[in-house]
Amino acid sequence: MPRPLHHLLLAAVLLGFVAGVGAGEPAHDWWDRLAMRDLAGAPLEMTGRWTVIVFISPECPLANTSLPVLNALAAEFGPAGVRLVGVYADPTLELSVLRRHAAEFHLAFAAADDREQRLVRATGATYTPEAFVFSNDGTLLYRGRIDDRVGGFGPARPAATQEDLRDVLKALVAGRPGPFADRPGFGCALPEAVNR
Repeated sequence: MPRPLHHLLLAAVLLGFVAGVGAGEPAHDWWDRLAMRDLAGAPLEMTGRWTVIVFISPECPLANTSLPVLNALAAEFGPAGVRLVGVYADPTLELSVLRRHAAEFHLAFAAADDREQRLVRATGATYTPEAFVFSNDGTLLYRGRIDDRVGGFGPARPAATQEDLRDVLKALVAGRPGPFADRPGFGCALPEAVNR
């Protein structure tokens, strides 16, 4: 399936991370080159077949309502090789605020401190809760919404009728390699300081 120009540009950016991968090098080298750290300051390593990156924020109600869904996805697909990472990317927030938010919402998945905006620049993320799914070699397989609970500027649905991210993960686990059609979503815009 042809990919739009912004996906080709994203692929080119990620190829810069993947270019060093060769025989005998770890499959997650693309991630290692980003040198991401968790909220405790420890290196955040990838261990799965697929990596799901979702941009989250304590200040975005839409992202917060998605956290129970993300916890459920992490529990359902983690044993099948899916590694989910919530990414905090607002440089104006203190680390203590991020840690408190992760604890209050009982995050059941890894959380990355991206206040230096490396993942934002690498992915081109524009809103929370925007999701990206990568294979372990850094190939982009999906970009977009988690589900269809929020659409446009209308009221949110009480429950999703389409669970886009879950459908992608189910397909991957069932052996479909992707890529999958992007599903643009809605949420809170990332601060301009992050998105420059």
